[in-house]
Amino acid sequence: MSATKSRDREETKALLIESVGDVIARDGYGAVGVNAVARAAGVDKVLIYRYFGGFPELLQAFGEEADFWWQVDDLLPPGGLSLQHDDLAASLTLIFEGHLNFLRHHPVTLEILAWEMTDRNELTIALEYVREQRSLELMRRLLEQYGQTNREAMVHFGPVMALLGGAAQYLATRARHIKTFNGLDLQSDRGWQQMLSAVDLMLAGIVTAPLKGDAP
Repeated sequence: MSATKSRDREETKALLIESVGDVIARDGYGAVGVNAVARAAGVDKVLIYRYFGGFPELLQAFGEEADFWWQVDDLLPPGGLSLQHDDLAASLTLIFEGHLNFLRHHPVTLEILAWEMTDRNELTIALEYVREQRSLELMRRLLEQYGQTNREAMVHFGPVMALLGGAAQYLATRARHIKTFNGLDLQSDRGWQQMLSAVDLMLAGIVTAPLKGDAP
């Protein structure tokens, strides 16, 4: 393959991946399909099958390469996580804050999250896989920071971060159309800062709580 053809192929692939997000942003998640994406990209739909192997594979590429979900390195504090309890609580709060800020500034992601609560299809399945893989990678990196001998710590913190992350996704999704939840202003920075302050206190208490198997 010539360098020109290779470049054209990669440019077309990138255009098709970008067009998935364009269709969602413009017409909503229900409009995503082979014809709509090809039309938005201005190319023949046969190229989706030629370059990706099929529509599910294009959706997978969108999840992995587009700015749909955070990257693990974007959430981890510079220099990694400290093993000191006070520093660990602060680091976990930073991870939660990064997750929350990502959601609040990615409306297409919120549209997809809202959609998957009521429907399961090729797009939601592909993006669910990407999210799960990155979440597991984040937990793996945390486990490495602790060392292989402290697996109970991950059993302790994993469900906590899942609950907090899920709460952030739910509330950020609601905030698209609903201003308040339990008196919290979901459409203001002040409201979210109140939530972060509460999360910081919660994590400080959880981090200092005895882990299963610890001596009393």
